[in-house]
Amino acid sequence: MLNLSQSFLQLRPSLFRPYHRLRRLISISLLTALLASCATGPRAPVEDIDLEPEDRLSKLEQAVNDGQFLDAALAYSKLASTSQQPEKNHYSLRAAELLMDGNYVPQSLQLMSEIDGSTSSQDIQLRLSLLAARIGVARQRPEDALKKLETISSSLEEQTVGLQTTFHTLRANIYILQNQPLGAARERVKLEPLLTDPEKIQTNQEAILFALQSLPPETLRRTQAVVTPDIFTGWMELASIGQSGIASRDGVDLDNWRKRYPQHPALDVIIESVISARPLALSLPTQIALILPLNNRFAKAASAIRDGFLAAYYAQPANTEGPSVIVPSIRVYDEGDSPEDIDFAYAQAVNDGAEFVIGPLNKVAVNQLASKDELPVPVLALNFSEQPADEEQERLPANLFQMSLSPEQEARQVAEHAWLDGHSRAAIITPNTSWGARVAKAFTERWLQFDGQVVEKQTYDPKKSDYSLPIRRLLNVDDSENRKRNLRRTLGQKVEFIPRRRQDIDFIFMAASSRQARLIKPQLRFHHAPKIPVYATSHSYGGTVNKEMDRDMDGVLFSDMPWTLATHDTDNNLKYSLRKHWPERIKRYSRLYALGVDAYHVISQLNTLRRNRANYFKGETGDLSLDTSNRLQRRLMWARFERGVPQVLNEF
Repeated sequence: MLNLSQSFLQLRPSLFRPYHRLRRLISISLLTALLASCATGPRAPVEDIDLEPEDRLSKLEQAVNDGQFLDAALAYSKLASTSQQPEKNHYSLRAAELLMDGNYVPQSLQLMSEIDGSTSSQDIQLRLSLLAARIGVARQRPEDALKKLETISSSLEEQTVGLQTTFHTLRANIYILQNQPLGAARERVKLEPLLTDPEKIQTNQEAILFALQSLPPETLRRTQAVVTPDIFTGWMELASIGQSGIASRDGVDLDNWRKRYPQHPALDVIIESVISARPLALSLPTQIALILPLNNRFAKAASAIRDGFLAAYYAQPANTEGPSVIVPSIRVYDEGDSPEDIDFAYAQAVNDGAEFVIGPLNKVAVNQLASKDELPVPVLALNFSEQPADEEQERLPANLFQMSLSPEQEARQVAEHAWLDGHSRAAIITPNTSWGARVAKAFTERWLQFDGQVVEKQTYDPKKSDYSLPIRRLLNVDDSENRKRNLRRTLGQKVEFIPRRRQDIDFIFMAASSRQARLIKPQLRFHHAPKIPVYATSHSYGGTVNKEMDRDMDGVLFSDMPWTLATHDTDNNLKYSLRKHWPERIKRYSRLYALGVDAYHVISQLNTLRRNRANYFKGETGDLSLDTSNRLQRRLMWARFERGVPQVLNEF
């Protein structure tokens, strides 16, 4: 049997190479001192040969309490090498346990494997199983770890509190590794009565809530409904309150929970952390500030959003019965041209009494607000910031909401729809602009998440009308024609020849404006790709039915908003009214009018969307849901051109 010092020399040769030749001459006590000197900071020696055995063990355990796991493990290994059974196995196992405590996993595994558990006492066998399970967790092998624990579960109640504590902690960690938060929470609820240290109890309760709050809301509700109320269901209901995302201003939800579970062990500090982590419900504003760029190159787009917003505001039905509804006042502010201007406009709106802010529109201005630690008045920005909201160090202000007609968002939905249609190999054609690059990147990243392949990418100059060269390259027609020329040279005569496109394309993702799309689609057909499905974003559709202009678009699948795909304007009274008053402007900026309409309507829906992130609000720009970064995600409708007219697809 190898003692611990030999095990380390075999497993860590680079660390001990200077002493390899002198290994037999070095005593275990000298090796202990040598290893201790590698650690940072001064340490007291952990063994003293003059001490009685009982005092020596006490001193070693004190070293363990001080965090000197490696030093104590080496000392226990020395004791093992000079002891007889059963003490020999006990000291060796204690050394292996301490190595695991110090995160020396390979060394712990080797030392454990040298212990003969079959001839050991039941206590040693139980400890060996627990240590094997710990090593399994550390090595990301939860199944192996769980099997080890199953061998001792039947005798668990007969064991010491320490062994039971280790058992339940391990099972909870295993369930987390297996993505089973409900099982992890159950184990930690069983663990709590075994704990006496207040700090460990609080840590355990935090882990219970963390596990349960990671469950989908419907899972929490379903589990609560089928069991008799007890401590565990109390935890689930508390997690559900915290998960709702909104705290009632009168605290009714928490008061009801306390009445249902008056003896629940949840600490006050835990309950308060659940409540304080949630934002208060948003009150319906009595004054709204609309901050838009009204005097620069975005002015026309901003005017369309403003008019859509005001149209929705004035279209509210009069409330002649029942309780009165507060109708907010609206004030419009200029966003300005520089990032600093938005700070001034926002501060001015707040000073004027605004209780909710819509805007800004410019991404640079949105970035400016997103960089704030907090916003005293809620903001619904009309563009997405570039802040990486999923990173801990880049938290967005809690009161910042964002919505956008994001082309990247649409490109990702194209990838999702094509995958659901059963495709796996995509070709991409986009304009050679920054917009085209962003759209191609968004599509590609989402497509690769489905293990899809991108077999070809090409770009085109949007200012031109002839896209034959990038299309030929996209379809690999050039190779076919090169073969024709080579064959003609070889034979010395004309040959009958029909060019062939590549056969490894399932579909084409086309990012293009309506003008460009009307040119690309017939050129695809001309270059022998009439039957390859073509998917596009809403930009490929002009927004109004035009059979003559779109006659060559037949077969193109695209996503768009309900506002645009409404069969008749009379189906949407608000759109019909806007088209009647501003026929030319709404024709060009139709989707921005819809953005303004939704910006007004969604204010009253934010509490509902925060309470359940799976909920949707059926808006004019799409089905709107709120993600965990408070960004409104749009789920669009799908249509196909048939005889020059978009036909909405039945997605059910």
